[in-house]
Amino acid sequence: MKKNIYQLLNEVETDFREYEQTELSSREKEYHKQKFLMEVKRMDKMNRKNKNRKIWKIAAGMAAACVLTVGVTSVANPVLAKEIFSSVFGNLVENAQGEKYEKEDTEMYTKLGKNATSVQDEIGRLQEQGNYVTTMENNGVTVSVSDVYCDGYVLYYTASIKTDDEGLNRADGIITETKEGPNPSISIDGATLSGYASKAFDKSKDGSFVTINQLDLLNPTDTKEKPMDLKVGEKDTLVVDWDVKQFVGYLWDQWEESGEYVSTGKVEGDWHLRFPVTIDRSGNESFDINKEENGILVKSAVRTKAGLVVEVELPDFTKAPYNDPYNDPYMGIKDSEGNWLQWMNQQTDMHEDGTSTIQIMVLYDGEKDLTFDVTSKDEEPVNFASIGFRIP
Repeated sequence: MKKNIYQLLNEVETDFREYEQTELSSREKEYHKQKFLMEVKRMDKMNRKNKNRKIWKIAAGMAAACVLTVGVTSVANPVLAKEIFSSVFGNLVENAQGEKYEKEDTEMYTKLGKNATSVQDEIGRLQEQGNYVTTMENNGVTVSVSDVYCDGYVLYYTASIKTDDEGLNRADGIITETKEGPNPSISIDGATLSGYASKAFDKSKDGSFVTINQLDLLNPTDTKEKPMDLKVGEKDTLVVDWDVKQFVGYLWDQWEESGEYVSTGKVEGDWHLRFPVTIDRSGNESFDINKEENGILVKSAVRTKAGLVVEVELPDFTKAPYNDPYNDPYMGIKDSEGNWLQWMNQQTDMHEDGTSTIQIMVLYDGEKDLTFDVTSKDEEPVNFASIGFRIP
């Protein structure tokens, strides 16, 4: 069976002591977020520079590097954040203080926190019973799902762990995936998604561990890596089943001789959570753009409560005048000051002639004047297009 990217990452190891810390440019940050593997890309770049070294990553490292930490620009005080958002969001805000990407994640989770709904409210508004389980305890570990957000393009849910296990409680963070397995699974309306990896649970000052996870509704695939049609557009409510088989604690700043993070303990068991998510389309608004430059056409956009989905027609970049052998330039959306808007999701439909249609979803906070930017990845980058457009 073909392995997904997360299974491949489970088979690799790295010693992070071999690396020196580097600051990514705003363009690099945006590109790597588009692939949702920012740190993995950075490791790959380092691997090419150090061809004689084995520079890989275990799943624990991947989960730690890609964990989404949050802050709130308009709610800089973590105590105040806990009053405005749920306790899980409040702990995430508190954990984010001083983190490297605090500003970027601040913007994202400000929007999500304001529009998220508690799972209990979701259940309360439904008339029928769905045998929902939002909290489960097994072998001394209690897992709970707290908040959900879905606009039909992405689905987010927050979760927390409380445990009396001594090993897990000594950890900086807890993950659910390791190369030994068994690994978690996630299903929407009974269809199991591929490529799912739960983000690490980071420890909070109150002793709980918290996280937030994203599910792709733009371009979901099944366990055989084939595209899925979840018929999201025809539904008002989705039912999510989340199965976890193990929790492994790690110290993020200590490594074994093999290069793996130091583990503080593992608890195996069976945790099955089931919860509903209402698709909130109340803020969705569509409009045409139809602006073209150098064979690149920005067609239309949909504005949601938290994001902006832009549809673009792209040429075959391997051909003249682009001459990009990989057909894979940097792409993203900038605000009027030249800052990249944060990537949330993306779908790409490749055509037989090498052209493609893409939908890029970015975090949106009311910016009016935007630019779709396409630039080569050469050492001396070539700008293929900078298409300005205005959001009504």
